[in-house]
Amino acid sequence: MKTYFTLMLVLLSHTVIAADLSEQEQQKSRIVKGLYQLTDGALALCPKENAADFNETLLLFKQRFPEVMDLVKSSPYHPTVKQKSVEATAALTQQCLFKQRMLNNMTVTEEGEQTMAKALQTLTSVDN
Repeated sequence: MKTYFTLMLVLLSHTVIAADLSEQEQQKSRIVKGLYQLTDGALALCPKENAADFNETLLLFKQRFPEVMDLVKSSPYHPTVKQKSVEATAALTQQCLFKQRMLNNMTVTEEGEQTMAKALQTLTSVDN
């Protein structure tokens, strides 16, 4: 299950990053992008009939991992990620329920806790 969560964050955050960023900064950028797409970015894609339920799950997730979410929101990569977020389409709105289940699983499982601990460790690390 841990591999599943880690893989999902990587897949959600796959992006081309400028060559002048260190590997550590590239990891931070990918984490910020992945978590944004999984949380607030996904909420924007939810159909109206699913948005309230998704938002409840999202609030629980944010309450469970406030430090990580604060780091994502205050990251220098956040404005770029938010600006590049895609507009909702019929195909993308289907991902809403999947992402809601993923957020819920990350909130209530040990594997989710470990994944978020690793994200926190990476986001708070200092580049040498």
